[in-house]
Amino acid sequence: MAGTLSRFGRGKRLPPSAIALPLSLLAVAVIFAMLKPAFMSLDNIVGIVHRMATTGIMAEGMTFVIMTGGIDLSVGPVLAIAGLVSFFSLQSGAPVVVAVLAGVGTGAVVGTINGAAVAIFKLPAIIVTLAMLSIVRGSALIVGGPILHQLRGGTAYSFIGTGFLFGVPFSIWLFAGVVAAMVLLQNWTTFGLQVAAVGDNERAAFLSGRPVRLVKMATYVISGSAAALAGVIQSSQVYTASATFGEFGTELDVIAAVVLGGTSLQGGKGSVLQTVVGVLFLGVISSGLNILNVPVDAQLIAKGVIIVAALSFSAGAVSSE
Repeated sequence: MAGTLSRFGRGKRLPPSAIALPLSLLAVAVIFAMLKPAFMSLDNIVGIVHRMATTGIMAEGMTFVIMTGGIDLSVGPVLAIAGLVSFFSLQSGAPVVVAVLAGVGTGAVVGTINGAAVAIFKLPAIIVTLAMLSIVRGSALIVGGPILHQLRGGTAYSFIGTGFLFGVPFSIWLFAGVVAAMVLLQNWTTFGLQVAAVGDNERAAFLSGRPVRLVKMATYVISGSAAALAGVIQSSQVYTASATFGEFGTELDVIAAVVLGGTSLQGGKGSVLQTVVGVLFLGVISSGLNILNVPVDAQLIAKGVIIVAALSFSAGAVSSE
């Protein structure tokens, strides 16, 4: 059952579903490169990963939630309020590390509330997180108002989003670090097995002695913390904090990346590493359409069509296994 999700690929041939999306990604990239050779430049490739780092970090956290059969629609407002908390912490004279921890901690608190409502009080995840979306957005507007708050001074904080380490944007290193941590958590700890077990059959997991409530709560804490980290990165990138960041559609991109990566909305199946491919797929589509100067309205249509085509290809691969 859940064991097939751990130690993925160790000494085993990859199933068709695991290579369907990478092949789709490669095909789309080749098409864009043929239409616009500049698409395959190193600067553009790094730029794609740089721009998708925040979405990728949120998607990594969301993967565990969806694997349990849940959903987290509150990630956009959490992104916004985390940036505001970090901003006000810096304005009060707190060190950068404290400001970052305060922002991420805010997301962890929101995740804990979501997790408790879903795991302990048995409320539907979509209702809980939709309500939390409204609550957090309203709280962010009360705290920061609708205006932009420009950060002044503090080059260490701006380094998080705009700095470079060994010639690579620091935000990409953070994204890579989150991916590495999530891969280890899923494949080399009992938590990864428990998440898959809960999503596959929650009652069976409970009867077998697995800490179902604790596991489900932990997934929401991870998702909230990841969204908050993304908020810290975004605010440091633009050196601005605002309650309007993480606008509607942010959570949809995150969910789309997770589902494109092969994680089942019914739970029980998923891979944080495959989610990265889903994130890159969305980034390649957006970058390719932008570099071709496709109008925004046409981009939305084209993006939807390409995503559906990729999902159909992946579904066909799954059915052939």
